[in-house]
Amino acid sequence: MKKQKWLVCSVAIAGVILTSACTPSVNTRGNIVSDSKLQQVQPNVTTQYDVTQAWGPPTFVAPFNKQDLGETWYYAGHTSERMGVFKYEITERKLVQVDFDENGVLTDVQQLNPDMAQNVDFVDRETPTAGKEFTVLQQLVGNIGRFNGVGGSANKAQSGNN
Repeated sequence: MKKQKWLVCSVAIAGVILTSACTPSVNTRGNIVSDSKLQQVQPNVTTQYDVTQAWGPPTFVAPFNKQDLGETWYYAGHTSERMGVFKYEITERKLVQVDFDENGVLTDVQQLNPDMAQNVDFVDRETPTAGKEFTVLQQLVGNIGRFNGVGGSANKAQSGNN
């Protein structure tokens, strides 16, 4: 009878462990502006301060302004899921462009299509630096003998100069 209870308990514990492994881990990166938050702002009424209070700080600010008329803010984010050890999958992506005039008043809000995004190719060049490049072995044994311990020859030479 005890063996049967132990077996049932073991199967129940194993079942809980196995089903918990099937729960996806959900991660949100960036700032996803919901549709209800989009409706909180109105062109020609809302200011930069109001947008920051409603949505938080922008993900990034455009470095170049359109014809020096004001700033452009972007709110970007995505939600991803990973099921166990499998590759993660992006389930939601959102990119919102917010334009302001020179007085900081909202002029336009647009939801951009994140599928239009393009990957940026990074440059493979490296900036040369002055100095010597050390191998791993030189880095590991490079300081052996460079420092004297307490009472070493460096201390004796200094005491003789006094």
